[in-house]
Amino acid sequence: MGTGLLIEGSAKFITSGSEFDMMKNKFPFLSRVLEITIISAKQTL
Repeated sequence: MGTGLLIEGSAKFITSGSEFDMMKNKFPFLSRVLEITIISAKQTL
């Protein structure tokens, strides 16, 4: 308990393509998928 992560990166919404189609098949209510590209992740106390 009390441990977290500091995550730095960028994000974008995907509204079409194979990744979107895969997630849409699992969760039909989706209108977009958030894709996060992590640059760094550091554990904090």
